[in-house]
Amino acid sequence: MLDSFYNNGVTDLFYVNLEPKLKKLQNLIYDSTKELLISHSENLEVEEKLKLPFKEIPSSENWSKLMNLVNSSNELNELINCESVIKIFQKIFKKPIRYEICTFRARYPSERRVIYNWHQDEGTWYLSKNKKHIKKFTATMWLSVNGCTKNNSIQIIKDSHKNKLYKHSYVSGQGYFNANLDEDFFNKTNNIITIEAKPSEAVLFHPLTLHRSVTDNSENIDIGLVPRYSIDIRYFDESKKLNYSTSYLFKLKKLINKI
Repeated sequence: MLDSFYNNGVTDLFYVNLEPKLKKLQNLIYDSTKELLISHSENLEVEEKLKLPFKEIPSSENWSKLMNLVNSSNELNELINCESVIKIFQKIFKKPIRYEICTFRARYPSERRVIYNWHQDEGTWYLSKNKKHIKKFTATMWLSVNGCTKNNSIQIIKDSHKNKLYKHSYVSGQGYFNANLDEDFFNKTNNIITIEAKPSEAVLFHPLTLHRSVTDNSENIDIGLVPRYSIDIRYFDESKKLNYSTSYLFKLKKLINKI
């Protein structure tokens, strides 16, 4: 794991033993969404319930309600801070400290704001004025809550952390989630991997690794109206320094942003 994180910018898929904390979180999600799901037996395991499709495309209000509920919950906080999670980060950092930005994500069908273009985590907070967010060597654990297929997942570009910090553009409703890549960038790489995961499986990636949501497949028959739930868990090590080059324009924008 240590070698793949630093050498490739992303690890292989691995299992994290989060019981019973993951099940508590899954139950919280289900209790908030069960009235929106197709008819089903209450005897199903909660893991299976979270794979059920919605009756119809849910509203943005439903999405916001769930996001606010889960991201402010004790269930999520306990999972992010649990021993099993910390032990994973101890494989790459000597003294992992929880980073302030750890987020539950709910990808609802046709909810455009949850479909992110190619970006680097460092680029999304590079212009932040919050001192807690900048100059940190973070690692992100992308953890699946209800499983994902190649049509409803994320994509990661292996080895892309070796290049530079790309200038990121602002996307309405999201933030700085659009890396400005050269036109021929994708002609130079064949390292795009698509994550397929079961609940409680995860990958770790570097803060300069390019990644994105798989593009909107809400009409794909393999997905239908099934949501995708995941958690971005981030820790950092104060003893490590993140070194990178970036464009003059992005540096200038950061300077202006400080004024």
